[in-house]
Amino acid sequence: MLVSVFIYAVLKLYLILNIYQQAHYQFKAYLKHFFLNLVFYDLFPCIVLILGLWQREFIIVLICSIYLCLFSLFYLLARVRLKFTKRIFRLIVLSILFMGIGFIPWVGPYILLFYEFSILPILGIERGISYLKNRPFITRAHKKIAGYGGTIIAVTGSYGKTSTKVLLNQALSLFHCSCATPKSYNTELGISKFLNELPDVNSYNDLVLEFGASHKKDILKLKEIAVPEVAFITGIGYMHVDTFGSIENIIEEKMSLLKGCKIGVLNYECKYIRNYELSSDISIITYGLEYGSYQAKNIERGSFDFYKDDIKLAHIQTPLVGKHQILNLTGVFAYAYEMGYDLDVLIRGALTFKTEKNRLEVKKMNSYTVLDDSFNSNYQGFIEALNILRSHPNKRILLTPGMVELGKYKRELFTNLVDYMVCCSDIVILIGFYQTNLLYRKLKSFNKEVYLVRNFMEGYHLFLKLAEVYKDSMLLIENDVPDLYRVGLI
Repeated sequence: MLVSVFIYAVLKLYLILNIYQQAHYQFKAYLKHFFLNLVFYDLFPCIVLILGLWQREFIIVLICSIYLCLFSLFYLLARVRLKFTKRIFRLIVLSILFMGIGFIPWVGPYILLFYEFSILPILGIERGISYLKNRPFITRAHKKIAGYGGTIIAVTGSYGKTSTKVLLNQALSLFHCSCATPKSYNTELGISKFLNELPDVNSYNDLVLEFGASHKKDILKLKEIAVPEVAFITGIGYMHVDTFGSIENIIEEKMSLLKGCKIGVLNYECKYIRNYELSSDISIITYGLEYGSYQAKNIERGSFDFYKDDIKLAHIQTPLVGKHQILNLTGVFAYAYEMGYDLDVLIRGALTFKTEKNRLEVKKMNSYTVLDDSFNSNYQGFIEALNILRSHPNKRILLTPGMVELGKYKRELFTNLVDYMVCCSDIVILIGFYQTNLLYRKLKSFNKEVYLVRNFMEGYHLFLKLAEVYKDSMLLIENDVPDLYRVGLI
């Protein structure tokens, strides 16, 4: 029986490290997942373990051992695969050594059974080791950038920061050498890795850095690595409410980027930014669709008129989809125009501008269209994607796991979200019974055609069957909730 417990613990270790990694190595989110899943993960294994330990009959011990090992195979069904980094390999070695406590009579097997909790000392030790190893890496990045002679531009916000970073880098690259952090490298380690891998930072006129913040003082930590001269704040919303506690804390954290900067580029379409009391010692550039000095007007698909203080500067065409992408581009154009860059060059360049994949990416298939917005994870982007879906002339189908980390605002935002779902889509496919339960009940109250599926692939296969019936339909894939937020296999 003890052998089967060790096999169970090894297989469960994969799940433990996977969830810990998805939680960005933070204890709070990690523990929340395992407490929510306590019954699923541990109730039946505990009963089986008790039977196997107390019953001496060979057949019962064998059945219990086989069941325990088979049950643990479910832990390998995580949709988000574990990335085997140096940190994970270090945790694997420490965790396997720690499994020696399983030999403690009677107590040991239960310690391994509840390994997600008993492993906490190991996670804590490794966290300390990682901190000591990472500090020199971060310090090296800070020293490397300290002598940089170009312009450091930091982009932050609850939404729109990655797309704005990508568009801004493309715009600046039309005039000189510019470089931006890749993908979502927006943490201390991500930005440090980016800077340390640059052969010569001074070969670039501009460095565009994405600053992510999910906790208080995250911005301050990033500014200790690289002090920006220009701050882009793309929008403030209800992302990471669980860790910030309130929208007020989010506002203060995002706006703290302005401190010490010479120029601030602000999305005035966001009321939290528009109503924020600003310091007088910084030059401010504002943009929006209805608010701000620079505005995008007469938007029609990918084209719009670019205005400054009600004076039309240009008509711009772009392959970008969605008003919020046009809004992001307006901020980029506003900054470039203020800095004196040639507007005609920018206009020609905009014809080829692209955003990151899976962010309102249109994919034409044989008999249907996919609007892939799976990398989006914010409320405002969700609403904009639904508005695009609404304009489709044929059957409109939404596939989504909903949203997470909305904290105390969840019920209010879900109510508003359902209103948009009802008027913008014909069929809704919800992924995950637990996190979409509230959405499901509200949609059913509107007599909406709604389906519940366990995972993305099940939902996509359901759409393919629907697409056989409804030709020229459009599928909106919105958001991608990781396994960290799932409960059990549902």
